[in-house]
Amino acid sequence: MLRFARCVIVLLLVGAGGVVAKPGHPPDAADRAEAAMAKRFESLDLEDALIDQAARIAAATAALPAHPTGNENVVLAIGGQGYQAIFDREARRAAAVLTRRIGGPALVMSNTPEQVKTGLLAAPRTVALTLAALGRRARPGDTIIVYLTSHGGPDAAIAMDAPYLQFSALRAGDLAKALDAAGFRRRIIIVSACFAGSWIKPLTGPATIVVAAAAADRTSFGCDDSREFTLFGESLLGELAKPGRSLAAGFAAAKARIAAQERVGHITPSRPLAFVGADMQTVWNGH
Repeated sequence: MLRFARCVIVLLLVGAGGVVAKPGHPPDAADRAEAAMAKRFESLDLEDALIDQAARIAAATAALPAHPTGNENVVLAIGGQGYQAIFDREARRAAAVLTRRIGGPALVMSNTPEQVKTGLLAAPRTVALTLAALGRRARPGDTIIVYLTSHGGPDAAIAMDAPYLQFSALRAGDLAKALDAAGFRRRIIIVSACFAGSWIKPLTGPATIVVAAAAADRTSFGCDDSREFTLFGESLLGELAKPGRSLAAGFAAAKARIAAQERVGHITPSRPLAFVGADMQTVWNGH
């Protein structure tokens, strides 16, 4: 069974003076929030939502603006875990910030009650289907920007589940295969999750940028539903929202901000990482 780090617990325990919760402890705010989320799923028609995913993906892709005459940059923002709303919020914020930067369209996938009703659910299969649909409208020079946010494990996998929706985890290798099959050569992958550095090796290539919220052996912090976004997402997207800020400058500033907050909280540094392929240096350093 895959194990995913709950970065929220690490952050809250440190903030509470290092008190470690013991098995059998009374439900805390996070437990109560997850129970409330589970309650919202009880009345949903999950079977119909699952059956309808292929049609929804086709409709969402068809509704995107017409492909421009030149190259297109398209964003796929994915909030993997649905027991907490923070990952859906961060995915939507990423889609908004990144589309403003690149001037292209975006699709959002996540596992919330609202997405069950009318949207695109986040599972390995639906991600592959969505990338394939985007690939069919793409041209050789197009760039795909994939923003992933969820709980992560040290084996290059992130959680994709919700109450009553126990999807398999999405693995870095599976994402790489789906991108290859879709025909996207130019790729920017941002992974906002614990152990995100484990995604770098499976995704590296000359036309790829991979930005990771933490080193392969480190957790990231701030996935608490009392927050708007994770610490990494808040920091990086906040920087990238600034006019004229390059990816390189935005990442450097976000990394410094995260390190400063970790020092104040006496938290083990998460050490965000970035890999930039040889063909993407201009994209990384440009505006």
